[in-house]
Amino acid sequence: MLSRRAAAVLCAASVTLLAGCGGGDTSSDTGSTVAGDRTPAAAPSASAPTLSASAAPSAPTTPSALPTAAGTRALFFGDSYFVGGGTTTADNSMAADAARDLGWAPVIKGGGGTGFVSGNPEFGLENFIGQIRGGALDVGPVSWLVIEGGGNDKDDDPALIQQRAVEVLQEAASEHPEAQLVLVGTLDPTVDGFTDTDGVIGALRAAAEQQGVPYVDAQRWLEGRPELIGPDFDHPTAEGHLLAGQKLADALLAVAAGS
Repeated sequence: MLSRRAAAVLCAASVTLLAGCGGGDTSSDTGSTVAGDRTPAAAPSASAPTLSASAAPSAPTTPSALPTAAGTRALFFGDSYFVGGGTTTADNSMAADAARDLGWAPVIKGGGGTGFVSGNPEFGLENFIGQIRGGALDVGPVSWLVIEGGGNDKDDDPALIQQRAVEVLQEAASEHPEAQLVLVGTLDPTVDGFTDTDGVIGALRAAAEQQGVPYVDAQRWLEGRPELIGPDFDHPTAEGHLLAGQKLADALLAVAAGS
């Protein structure tokens, strides 16, 4: 396993959160984000494209030897827990922190307030499948594709969440057959229990199992650590992201070890 927080950071994610803006940049090799703070789940736009729920599952392509060495290029896609939100920006999100732990070269994509079902109309952001159809994953070859989300879908029907997650995984596998795909169930930075995200966690686990994709359950990573939750009670502090990033790095190494 790579040492934590190496003195020479090989691949810091040079990304910028566009606070208060509704649009997003295209990425460079070192990453980018789409603006928008994480907000309560909203109904998806009626125009948001979807795939047929009856489509046959696509078999994910897993590389024969998963690269984990310094410089490994990885695409992280998700909501504000990956792109930054609350009191943090993308360069100190859990995705960027995990990449630094591993020495990987990250590209960070996604949108705050969005999810498998939910878009963020306040910032003109579509749900995950809409963002992907709009080119969010068009970043060139990567060795890993890590998709995180679900927190903004917690008020939606778990069956619908599972269906949409399957669609996202199918689309991601189709666009990046060269990559190891991983699904991360939402982090829940809470001081009052986890029941509001239990349905999301179950739905995403089922979607990952249906598609044969490794699943990482991040729901309780900050359990018992209220000091790591920001003043909005919705986003981790920078220190909370740091701990979550360490746990994400460990989980990705476990996926590599089990491949």
